[in-house]
Amino acid sequence: MKSFKLLAGSMVLLGSVALAIPGFAGERGDKGDWQHRGGGFDGHGGKRIEKLLDLTDAQKATLKTQREAQQDSREAQQAKIADAREALAAAVESGANDAELNALTETLGKLHAEQVLAGAKARKAFIAVLTDEQKQKLTDLKAKREARREERKDARDHHRNSSSSANDA
Repeated sequence: MKSFKLLAGSMVLLGSVALAIPGFAGERGDKGDWQHRGGGFDGHGGKRIEKLLDLTDAQKATLKTQREAQQDSREAQQAKIADAREALAAAVESGANDAELNALTETLGKLHAEQVLAGAKARKAFIAVLTDEQKQKLTDLKAKREARREERKDARDHHRNSSSSANDA
């Protein structure tokens, strides 16, 4: 009876989490696909960095122009990656041979590399707009973020180690 209650409680919890996940993902876009709401420069992350770096109106306008110029190529690149993933999944499902799978994964890898390169170029263009003081502040913010991330990682590792020690006893 105890295990039945535990199983039933776990199923209810799992079901509620599964139903809640799409709500965290974002809103449906034009094509019905789920769209992530934040994180981009136009989302909450961009406005925050504008404030933290105290960007001038001219800098904001320049960055907006850069983002708009990159948007079409960024969307095209994301579509190519999605198509390559679908092709790979279809090949796996159909039982394609290793040579075909290797070619598809190589294509997908190249597309990801192009995406990373485009991101690096966009970051370089972003940094080029900043003053020396803003660049230093950005470096300081990154260092603080990395330190917080490391603290969380250490706390997680400590918790895992103490949990496994208690289970061993």
